[in-house]
Amino acid sequence: MPKGNCEFRATGGQYFSTVMFHLGLFSLFSLGIYLPWALVRLFRLKASHTAIQGKETEFSGSGGELFGLLLVSSLLTIVTLGLYGPWAFCRIFRWKADHTLVGGVPSRFSGTGGGLFVFYLFQLILLPMLTFGFYYPVGMYRFHAWKEEHTLYGGKPASFGAGLGAYIKICLITWILNSLTLGLFTPWALCMLYRWQMGGVAVGDPELTDHFPPVHTSWRAVLITFLMGLLLVASMGFLILEEIKFHMQAFSKGSVQKTAVLKSKIVMSKPGTSPGEIVQRAEKPKPAGKESALKPSKPKKIQPEKPQAVNEDFENQLRKIDLLIQDNPKNSIAYYNRACLYASKENFDQALKDFTQAINIDSENAEAYYNRGVVYARKKQYNMAIQDFQTVIGLNPAFEDAYCNRGNVYYALKKYHLAVQDYHKALEIDPEDGDVYFNRGLSYLALGQENRAFADFKKAVALGQKKAEAYLER
Repeated sequence: MPKGNCEFRATGGQYFSTVMFHLGLFSLFSLGIYLPWALVRLFRLKASHTAIQGKETEFSGSGGELFGLLLVSSLLTIVTLGLYGPWAFCRIFRWKADHTLVGGVPSRFSGTGGGLFVFYLFQLILLPMLTFGFYYPVGMYRFHAWKEEHTLYGGKPASFGAGLGAYIKICLITWILNSLTLGLFTPWALCMLYRWQMGGVAVGDPELTDHFPPVHTSWRAVLITFLMGLLLVASMGFLILEEIKFHMQAFSKGSVQKTAVLKSKIVMSKPGTSPGEIVQRAEKPKPAGKESALKPSKPKKIQPEKPQAVNEDFENQLRKIDLLIQDNPKNSIAYYNRACLYASKENFDQALKDFTQAINIDSENAEAYYNRGVVYARKKQYNMAIQDFQTVIGLNPAFEDAYCNRGNVYYALKKYHLAVQDYHKALEIDPEDGDVYFNRGLSYLALGQENRAFADFKKAVALGQKKAEAYLER
């Protein structure tokens, strides 16, 4: 097996300032203008650490020359929409070879733009596409070989045989360590690449040098990389189909339906109701001829309406909604449904968070504002509840329950005139609501307007409101 007769002797520490400062920071801060001078500095450093056929090498190019070459090549590449790229690379390779002296003798590059164009199209575009990207490292290895095989170092032909396996190993090590060190491993990675590259180059007359055989396209490598890519794509496709199948099953079971929940009015009653009422009314002097002041009653429990086609327990519903939110964090209906589930378990803090998230995603969701207002009322955060009910009324002026429950909150705050106004508005929307007549009657009674109060109680009883009967009997 032939062996290379070239050598690179350096460590990453010797390249740290050149790579990190000159190629990195200085080029960045100069918006790329300093880059040609930084590259020339790197070329000189590499040449000083390289021996070809046992001869020392040096680089004589200047940053100004490279700046002009890069400027013209870049403009022509842009104007031709990238088609001039292979010719631009060959011009740069030729300039670099002309200024690389081996034992004082200039080198020469014989590659052409047309040849590189065909090579690039086949090795770095078509084959990587056909193999789902797995052939790309092989193509890059072929590119290194093509470049060295078209270079005459000190006027002597070169061959290349550094090995594909070693190249892939260097690429993997570089990727892993640069990821862990945030790019600080780059100087050492560059030295690893230079050492691999020059160690695989044989230079000299064909009769006197044991050269590597020309590097050709390995169809076995093409087939292997194609099968690897096909296996990866098939595996990913299978996982994606399984994920879609799972979510389709969840969707078909109705887990994304909007749950109609909490839309119930707060009905008030006489003293003696159980603890935990949404509004509490302190004792005040009783009206003439009346036994005692009145208290608002315990509201109907917060019960989410379950989707018609399902009857699942809390944990299963919650798990499905969590998956929907994980799949689409902007799913306002999922947040709304989860808030309703939490409210049904009287986990009001979590319900508030999810109602708020649903509102942040969909600021026109009147039901989310309404239900959050009810939860605020249950927590006796009355000012927050009033704000949400006000928003609901702005979004939907015909939302009767919003007027009713805002009136209930005003009642809790002893703002009876405001409560009466909201109850009156609710009755304009639904004049057959006995609960609202009963609540307005209590407000009138608190204001000392007994005739109006008993008129409302009488109407409430006629509409089926049983609690009002006790007031008509007194």
